[in-house]
Amino acid sequence: MIDRMLINWMKAFVAFVLTLIVLGFCITSFRCAYADELKQCEQYRERVEVILKSEAVSVDYYYLMVAESRCTEKAISEKGAAGFWQLMPGTLKHYGCDDAFDLECSTRAAARYLKHLHSVFSSFDDVIIAYNMGGHNYRRNGATKQAKGLLHSVKRIMRNDNQ
Repeated sequence: MIDRMLINWMKAFVAFVLTLIVLGFCITSFRCAYADELKQCEQYRERVEVILKSEAVSVDYYYLMVAESRCTEKAISEKGAAGFWQLMPGTLKHYGCDDAFDLECSTRAAARYLKHLHSVFSSFDDVIIAYNMGGHNYRRNGATKQAKGLLHSVKRIMRNDNQ
């Protein structure tokens, strides 16, 4: 009886291990978690990186766009942030863009906003959090759980893309 239970348990374990191998270890590495988003965003990457460079902003902020919208062109949040970069309408206008859904226009606005935030906060982590919350809110209240979650997502996407 015990031998039969042990054999059944071993068969189940082997099946589980084989499943993990077939899935490419998606469960144990987070590589698969963002693979689809990275693939979907690849078509925009070169254009976005050229604009970021032209605005003297690190191309690493490309991953912020991936995390914010997963490159869904018509993405709109519950709070009204829209487009690839999930910028609020007032922020878009302030940084010279009237169309959140225009990749070039919104990327230039995001780059200018990121440059401003970098002049205030200087670290990549703080800039990402301030981008999500608004710089004044971050200075006044500290990081929210949601903003820390965005930072975590950006860093995971970066790691996964660089593996």
